Amino acid sequence: MQYVIFLTFAVVLNAGSSVFYKYSSLNSEKKVLSIILLSLGLLIGAINAILYTESLKGIKLNTAYPIFSAGSLILVTIVSIFIFREAITFQKILGIFILTVGVILVSI
Repeated sequence: MQYVIFLTFAVVLNAGSSVFYKYSSLNSEKKVLSIILLSLGLLIGAINAILYTESLKGIKLNTAYPIFSAGSLILVTIVSIFIFREAITFQKILGIFILTVGVILVSI
């Protein structure tokens, strides 16, 4: 169970680091702020890597990686819609649905 928790937090932190990278890119004219945001993204990314590695101690790679990748993609898509007001299209909704079904099938 702890490995599933590690993997879940790794997915959340992976998406979180992407959010900081995006904020950093949006503030590129403010050099100090941009560097701080990028550094936070890198720190969160490092913690994500540690948690993902720990999850692999108890979850097979061919199960963990699809969950990690698809989970991160789904979470980043949802966050970008609500935080960055990026467009939601039928293709994105369909993609999230297909990824979700795929993750379920891989993890069974």
